[in-house]
Amino acid sequence: MSAMVIGPDMIGAGRRAGRPARASRDRAAALAAPTAGRSAGEAPLRLTRRGRAVVTVLALALSGMAFVLGSHAAAGATSDATVERYVVRTGDTLWDIAASSRAAGESVQHQVRELVRVNGMSGTHVDAGQELVVPRG
Repeated sequence: MSAMVIGPDMIGAGRRAGRPARASRDRAAALAAPTAGRSAGEAPLRLTRRGRAVVTVLALALSGMAFVLGSHAAAGATSDATVERYVVRTGDTLWDIAASSRAAGESVQHQVRELVRVNGMSGTHVDAGQELVVPRG
């Protein structure tokens, strides 16, 4: 009994003995030429059909999670907060106004920042007679 071994040199042996087939030469040239990010001798990354399916499913799952998280965040942004107008009286401070208008469990500091943001103020100074938009909720 004998065994026959076929290597890259034997493919295309019908053409000329000792000359490798064109596909083998092209592959050998591709392996020998370094490309960006690869060292010489490394084959390019090739995914199987199963690998492509896994990558596609993962990409779809990640984009679905991003969509769901984004929709929950947007839904949380539309709260039942109401907006009222408040005219500042002599002796009022933004801290006092924030303390009386904050939601249960909300810090006064957070409400002060919200008042500054909503009213487009550059600082926390208020003047008597100034009209403020005060979110309540």
